[in-house]
Amino acid sequence: MKRTLIIVLSFISLNVFAQKSDTLITYSFGDYTKAVAKTGETYKVYRKDSVWIKTTFNAKHAIVKTETFTDKKLKTLNGEYQEYNNEKVSLKGFYLDNKKTGLWTSFDLDGKPKESKVYQEDRLNGAYTTYWKNGATKISGNYNNGKKLGEWKILYENGNLALKEEYDSKNKVTDSAYLDIDGKPVAKADVSTEPSFPGGMKQFYVYLSKNIRYPVEDHRAKTQGKVYLSFTVNKTGAIEDIKIISSPSVSLSEEAIRVTQQSPNWIPGTLFGNPIAVSYNINVYFTLR
Repeated sequence: MKRTLIIVLSFISLNVFAQKSDTLITYSFGDYTKAVAKTGETYKVYRKDSVWIKTTFNAKHAIVKTETFTDKKLKTLNGEYQEYNNEKVSLKGFYLDNKKTGLWTSFDLDGKPKESKVYQEDRLNGAYTTYWKNGATKISGNYNNGKKLGEWKILYENGNLALKEEYDSKNKVTDSAYLDIDGKPVAKADVSTEPSFPGGMKQFYVYLSKNIRYPVEDHRAKTQGKVYLSFTVNKTGAIEDIKIISSPSVSLSEEAIRVTQQSPNWIPGTLFGNPIAVSYNINVYFTLR
């Protein structure tokens, strides 16, 4: 049988800030237990009612995050999740069966919201807002099943409109306006830009087609379908925080993650001329013919 890989990608953008950790996993059957990670981080795990609470600390013994699990092997996130910066909450949200659900909010060191967004099974669904340091709205809009829908706005710190776009059900812009701080029309690039792969998206498709290999076990089992994943293009253009949202098989997920991790750096997105982290949702279709 001839093997053919068809790759189809679509993406959306939003502000997001990701963190990595290689903390080792452990657990206890009652009282606190302690483990030391390769990074110098430590963590404690204890059982509370029917859930397991894991608290991670950095090398200076400052709290890093707390996670809630429903199994003693700490494989299934279910419940409240919080990250900390200088022992202050920097991110909080909720997991249901390992998927982000409901309102997620990040905070600055003063405890003021920086970003809020709503998830349903790891996909953005609902209101999305980011904030200036003075508490004023910076970006606002709504997502429907991971895609922008309806009116989206970007505002200057003084409240003046910088960008307004209307998105239809296919995530396409049907109406738009881009303004400088004095209200005069400007090009969209003067307000914001999305990250781009060197040479454009066609070159990214070329990169994928040359580097993705159909897993042998999936070829034998004739496993086909779409791997739906997300990743973040950070401020330097590097790809990080890769997550699988849905997939036909574990090995197809692993292959999609592998090739995405090895991608050359992108050109980062910008907002008002400053680099920002941008998250993409991508569909990779594996098809045998």
